[in-house]
Amino acid sequence: MKSNDGSSSSSNLSMQKLLYISSVCGVGIDTVPIPGNVLEDDLSSLMLDVAALAGRWAKPLSCRVFPVPGSRAGDKTTFDSPYMCNSCVFEVE
Repeated sequence: MKSNDGSSSSSNLSMQKLLYISSVCGVGIDTVPIPGNVLEDDLSSLMLDVAALAGRWAKPLSCRVFPVPGSRAGDKTTFDSPYMCNSCVFEVE
């Protein structure tokens, strides 16, 4: 579902759902914006989840996240670049 500004609503897509999608297609978690103050343990857990999924399905998956300083989960990014699209910052659970 899209919001009025065309971005995806954070209530419809989560890091867990991105991992589910990665099991059948794609590249893994790729340049997903996360809070800039994410805990090291939470980030490590995410990377281990991606690694486990890659091992289970015997396919290469990446885990490239994009910490956004000063942001919190659910905030909208404000990138000013033709190479980046704005979205909600994802919670790392």
